[in-house]
Amino acid sequence: MSLTVAVIMTCYNEGPYIGAAVRSVLDQTRADLIEAVVIADDGSDPATLAVLRDLERWDARICVLYGEGGVGVPGQRRRAIAETRAPVLAILDGDDLWTPDKLERQMPVLAGDAAVGLVYADFYVFPDGDVGAARRAGVLDITAEADLSRTYFLNDPPIIPSTTLLRRDAYDAANGFDAAVRVFEDTDFYLRLAGVTRFALVDMPLLYKRQRGTSITGGRKDLMAHHAYVALKAAADAPALLPLVPRRLAERARKLGNHRFLLNDPAGAVRLLRLAVRLDPLNWRAWQSLVATSLFPRLALKMLGAGGRARQAALGVA
Repeated sequence: MSLTVAVIMTCYNEGPYIGAAVRSVLDQTRADLIEAVVIADDGSDPATLAVLRDLERWDARICVLYGEGGVGVPGQRRRAIAETRAPVLAILDGDDLWTPDKLERQMPVLAGDAAVGLVYADFYVFPDGDVGAARRAGVLDITAEADLSRTYFLNDPPIIPSTTLLRRDAYDAANGFDAAVRVFEDTDFYLRLAGVTRFALVDMPLLYKRQRGTSITGGRKDLMAHHAYVALKAAADAPALLPLVPRRLAERARKLGNHRFLLNDPAGAVRLLRLAVRLDPLNWRAWQSLVATSLFPRLALKMLGAGGRARQAALGVA
């Protein structure tokens, strides 16, 4: 296999976690394919900077780019990518963990099909400090769809950046991450990427994604506004998507509403689910969730059974 990979990491005050993230890279069964590990720091605290300086001594391939702060995740990813030359890019957030076989599973997919520019995977979700409560998230396989842009716009698998491998020429063709998009920058990028390349899926969990209250979407109340911005931005570039914006936003509101319900916030869930059915009255799943959370919240939670309790545990809900 001639392809090599540059691992792109970002960090902001993730000193307690980033060592384990880097170790999950170095412990790959195909670590020999790694050309560089570039960590772009966005003005972290002194404790994190001390950890990063120590990490630079772990392996000659590790390079830390120290920044003054305020750039944001997409801008830092662009900065790190610009420092590399490998034909394949791998994203890893500073608090996530790869499974040891991630590169072994995904690199052959890119090597075997030049038409594929992105390969993603399923992942586990776990609450900070309790990897034993990890739960498989489940992703959709949209890779066979003829109109990949439309399918991704409506169905959003989801594709988690830390699960992906990305061909550099596809990244360049899609103009990379937009540094101005601070929330859902990955969705914005993948919507553009879907117009220039094919996607592939390795349908197994290859990532442990940590759930923290300080994550960028952890406690935000304005997520629908950011979803709307990204959807309309995509429609401005591809006008055929404009009539689909209400359907996309309804599905985003439905999923956020279900998430709030699992976090024991029934009022927040109902607010979002009402928005979902207003945006798309034909979304029967939104109606189903709205009726359950509005009229029978205790019964709805009970009906989720062990699966629902496992989902809550993975989110850190007691």
